[in-house]
Amino acid sequence: MRRDFTATDAVAQARLYVTALGAYETYINGKRVGDALLAPESMDFSKRILYRVFDVTNMVGRGANVIGAMVADGWYGSYTSPQGRFAFGNPPLRFMAQLELTYSSGRVERVVTDQSWMISASPILKSDIYDGEDYDARREQPGWAAPGFHPDAKWSPVAIAPSVTAKLQPTVSPPIRRMGLLKAKSLKAVNGSWVVDFGQNFAGWAKIRVKGIAGQKVTLKFAEILKPDGSVDQANLRAALATDTYVLKGDPAGEVWEPRFTYHGFRYVEISGLSNAPTPDDVMGVVIHSDTSRTGHLRIGHPIIQTLWQNSLWSQKSNFMGIPTDCPQRDERLGWMGDAHVFWDAAAFNMDVGTFTQRWMADVRDAQWPNGAFAFISPNSMRDTAPNEASPGWADAGVILPWTTWQRYGDTEVINQNWEAMSAYIGYIAALSDDGIWSKGHGWDFGDWLALDSRWPGDHTTPPDLIGTAMWKHSTLAMMDMAKATKRQKALEDYTRLAEKIDAAFAKAFVHSDGTVGNGSQTGYILALRYNLVPPQLRAEVAGRLYDNIVSRGRLLTTGFLGTPHSLDVLADNGYASLVYDLLLRTEYPSWGYMVMKGATTTWERWNGDAGDISMNSFNHYALGAVIGFVYRRIAGIDPIEPGFRRFRFKPVLDRRVASGGAQYDAVSGRISTDWTLNPEGHFRLRLSVPPNTRAEVHLPATNQTNIRENGKPLASQSLGIVNGRMVIEAGPGDYDFAVRA
Repeated sequence: MRRDFTATDAVAQARLYVTALGAYETYINGKRVGDALLAPESMDFSKRILYRVFDVTNMVGRGANVIGAMVADGWYGSYTSPQGRFAFGNPPLRFMAQLELTYSSGRVERVVTDQSWMISASPILKSDIYDGEDYDARREQPGWAAPGFHPDAKWSPVAIAPSVTAKLQPTVSPPIRRMGLLKAKSLKAVNGSWVVDFGQNFAGWAKIRVKGIAGQKVTLKFAEILKPDGSVDQANLRAALATDTYVLKGDPAGEVWEPRFTYHGFRYVEISGLSNAPTPDDVMGVVIHSDTSRTGHLRIGHPIIQTLWQNSLWSQKSNFMGIPTDCPQRDERLGWMGDAHVFWDAAAFNMDVGTFTQRWMADVRDAQWPNGAFAFISPNSMRDTAPNEASPGWADAGVILPWTTWQRYGDTEVINQNWEAMSAYIGYIAALSDDGIWSKGHGWDFGDWLALDSRWPGDHTTPPDLIGTAMWKHSTLAMMDMAKATKRQKALEDYTRLAEKIDAAFAKAFVHSDGTVGNGSQTGYILALRYNLVPPQLRAEVAGRLYDNIVSRGRLLTTGFLGTPHSLDVLADNGYASLVYDLLLRTEYPSWGYMVMKGATTTWERWNGDAGDISMNSFNHYALGAVIGFVYRRIAGIDPIEPGFRRFRFKPVLDRRVASGGAQYDAVSGRISTDWTLNPEGHFRLRLSVPPNTRAEVHLPATNQTNIRENGKPLASQSLGIVNGRMVIEAGPGDYDFAVRA
């Protein structure tokens, strides 16, 4: 669609406000405005519609101008599981824009979306987030968004759609952008087609360069895995077609094309319909994701752990698409709350998730049921079929994400924005749980999702009441922290009493005198220990039971989405450092290292992704990568003590199988950097950078100050004493080089 307009004076400033029910690209005088992709991103369009604002002063000139737009289905009109198309509103697609011109005289003029716009069919025949895009280059109309173009009979006046009732709000989070290009690692002829391997699972699309006759169709099919014959295997994508087509216009100089309004999760693309064999330069992988800035970088001296981090980072990139999704490839790509809940600690190390969280928490509040229960996906495309109840571990994201974000950045505004919703959620559980056990109102109870021993997805390998009550305690502890931080004294007292009530009820119901918890599952032990639900006199016994369980199984975890993220913290806290590294460095199935050794470039949804149920088997799912939060905190040694890293702890879990570690993290006060080495003789060295307005509590493997050198001299920093066999030092802002003799 397009509209001619005239700027009647010199333009001092021009701002474009734009959004759509659908996805849009806007143009002024033939040039693209901004670089946001797939905007507006996924949301409940019946409640909120986000717009963006662009400074287009340099794009508008005095005299004749044109504003144009392309609009496609986007998140509004595409198939959304399980509602189908138009999950959050009715057709048609709609576009809304306001171009505000401020002339040098101070006069303001507005160009808006009204009846003066003209519309025409574009070369995009079909475009769907999940299914792909079909494009016919023969239908292109060169110059359609530039001055001097004369619309022909293909163009007609636009229709004015009914007004929407949803709130229009500005977008606070960074847009989805093109974030990189990947070159083809290999091209192979398979069954008359060409299969391209980019060597990396990622989210985006393929950009192609082709030459042929007008009307020739090129088809691109995307997949994460291959069939035995080398062709792409799309079985795990379920209903998502993940296929793009391009019909050539016959340009003898060749044609370059990439889609605009779809994306795929893939490593491989199968191309058919080419006239000639492609070269690596003819096919490029375009990487897209929300442009959240990188804040963390791990450097661990073991390839398994380092690759695991890189894989989890790629999964985070692939699933940060305006909202945090579960997967980028199959017919879901939804804002699953449980996945985000467990991964946010790691996510907030890797990237700045402040405004990203703020934006998604608005979706979480939109999806909250009137009774206070948080939904298990946000935006809630299943609102017509799912019960209005809370799923333990999934609904808790509504509390844990604001808590994590406040902890990471120190800004209590995220607490205040969500306090009412969080309080209503805790109240929902309390109203159902007079006895201190959350046993009712679980809704779709996913439990310890995809635990190793589960016979089917959602099989309860750990008692659901145990998990529900542990999650309730988890969220209550977070509410206590946030109430204290925002000086809500009455709430702090109420939540403290509630936590004590849950502790007593849990211990009575699930903690037995012999140290067994629940049915003896690993996740039962882990959650009970992690959330302080075990009476102090039984902690050692319970931790020993967990240790024995893991060792008796062959030193492997049987945990799923809820137990796995906390497993290593619990073991480290209870003195089982060697077992921590046994699990981290294990390469046999099931383990993180097994994925790495199988050539994974992202984190799998399942421990047995290479042999699991194809209907629930994503190869790009960040939940099991939540362990990276532990690696940042407990191996690299950047562990926050106070919100915003005003104080942090360096206390790495050490093992001579890993000779070095460290990380850099860009905190709100500046860059924190740790870099340690441990040689075979036991000599330890730490290079540490502490930014302004920050203090570090440094635990060094020594019990005698004379064994420690600081910047080549005797220890000068203040010693806080010996704790658990380590010398604890207080370090203020500055750079340090500590050396410890064995």
